[in-house]
Amino acid sequence: MSFKSLFKTIIKTSSLSLIGISSLSNFSTSLKAEETPSLCKDVLGTLNTSTGAYSKTAAQIQAAGVTFCAGTPDRFELDIYEMGLCTSNPIVGSPKAFSKANCIESMTSSTATTADLAGTTVDLPSASSRPANNTYSYAYIVIKNTFGLKGSLKINDGSGGVHQYCSTSTGGSTNAAASCTPVNHTETLSSFDDTFSPDFGPAEMPSGGEVSAILTDSSLVRAGSEGAVERLVAVFATNAGSPVVINDSVSGLEVELQVTDGGYGIEFSSSTGHVIDFGSMPFKPIFTTF
Repeated sequence: MSFKSLFKTIIKTSSLSLIGISSLSNFSTSLKAEETPSLCKDVLGTLNTSTGAYSKTAAQIQAAGVTFCAGTPDRFELDIYEMGLCTSNPIVGSPKAFSKANCIESMTSSTATTADLAGTTVDLPSASSRPANNTYSYAYIVIKNTFGLKGSLKINDGSGGVHQYCSTSTGGSTNAAASCTPVNHTETLSSFDDTFSPDFGPAEMPSGGEVSAILTDSSLVRAGSEGAVERLVAVFATNAGSPVVINDSVSGLEVELQVTDGGYGIEFSSSTGHVIDFGSMPFKPIFTTF
């Protein structure tokens, strides 16, 4: 039996289809320094649902020592080459390598499928067969190492109004204003550190779960230099450690991408509390069988 995966904010398959898997985003400098950053909703005060602004002012953010938090992007676009599930961690060895010896592929695409994780629906190529009955503790995704982003943040201006900050074409931030329009920006990830490092994690995600990653060439071999990087292989512990079990009673699999409150890194000035930079963050997949 063949099946198709649908990739969207809620991915739902019609027969036993697998799988859209959540993305892994670029890791910003701030994330490297603090592998489990705070969520913006936890450190910026109460969110006003009418204005979309958090209750803290820039001065209060500075006084609280908040320099980074994870929020929600308006756009998170990436190119997907492959996805799958594994019965054991596919990142193995020293130096680390990506091995699919204990994995099943859910989709492959030689030319890549572009998806915007901020809300669009994308049909992924069909997989060739039904996944084998098994317990799958890990999920992986292979993507291009370039990401398309956009976003903004609103806070209290201290006078009963709103200060909004918007992304610029370079990933920086506009000055505080009553309103602004965010601009698309692109990030290319060629290292996980200032000196070349193709490995990341395992690290805890802001909203729970664990993620690891390797930067590779187009053949999924661990890259030996920044110039060789063409792919990012991200590996997630499925459902934050609760494996996905596929058996004869399972007719389908739904995958939810947790984009809200975690997919966008927002950096604040330590001296003023104003937003100075926007960047990408990891996501996690949540699986539900039916």
